Amino acid sequence: MSQDAHDAEGYIPFEPVIVAQTDEFFVADKPPFLPSTPNGRIVANTVQERLRRKLGEPEIVAVHRLDMMTSGLLLLSRNPETRGAYQQLFQDCAIEKEYQALTVMPDDWAPGESREIEIFLHDNPGKPGVKVVGADDEGARPAHTTVTFLGPITADIGDCLGGTGAHNVGCSCGSCGTLMQVGHWRLQPHTGRTHQLRATMDWLDYPILGEDTYGATVKAQSGNLLAGRSGRSDREGKAGERNYALAPQLRLLAVGLSFTDPITGDKRSFRTGRDLYRAEEALSQD
Repeated sequence: MSQDAHDAEGYIPFEPVIVAQTDEFFVADKPPFLPSTPNGRIVANTVQERLRRKLGEPEIVAVHRLDMMTSGLLLLSRNPETRGAYQQLFQDCAIEKEYQALTVMPDDWAPGESREIEIFLHDNPGKPGVKVVGADDEGARPAHTTVTFLGPITADIGDCLGGTGAHNVGCSCGSCGTLMQVGHWRLQPHTGRTHQLRATMDWLDYPILGEDTYGATVKAQSGNLLAGRSGRSDREGKAGERNYALAPQLRLLAVGLSFTDPITGDKRSFRTGRDLYRAEEALSQD
């Protein structure tokens, strides 16, 4: 695909990083905002297409997806003959996936506490995301996640504060970076539903920081912290183009992937090199 196609879509100034590779697959560290795979509107500016162009391998195909806003580990096949075996791992839930997330500090969880959370999800026609429904609703899909509150942690979440008076919430430097104590979570999905983790944390009343689909303004220890459904005025530049330097970044990171390689029988385990505790800096667009 040509450079013109990339430019026509609008350049997304973040790049995936390859953290591991074999003859059969790559493991890439996906940045925020860059879609995993083509979605109709965006084709060229995706992890899959960027790696195809960079490596000259047109057979690269992502065998699963991460949400556009989610960062972290993504498995991509490079061999069409063995691709189905890796796709089957995800279909059979035979891959151990670990995510970490940040929210406001919870007041009803103890550090180290784990809970098995099962909710039921359904499409939300005409609206972004999915909705939580009753177990008996027609079309309800179970979503099971082990949720662990790891404890408080100090993170720079200035990009999640919406550019409002909320900068006085634990602000260490006024309006630039904003260090404050937030809740640190480990999320281990046992099913692979769309937006499963984001919907689960919203259902628990702790939407993930930087959320743009679920949640609303939620109370922090003092003042308000924007954790979801914020406006786009602080995210757009001229001509409606997204200003990535100002856009809130979702604090949801796919930190680990573990599985038994279906081709070699070896145990594979990978960890992200990305940082959950501060926003990733956009590349220069000059």
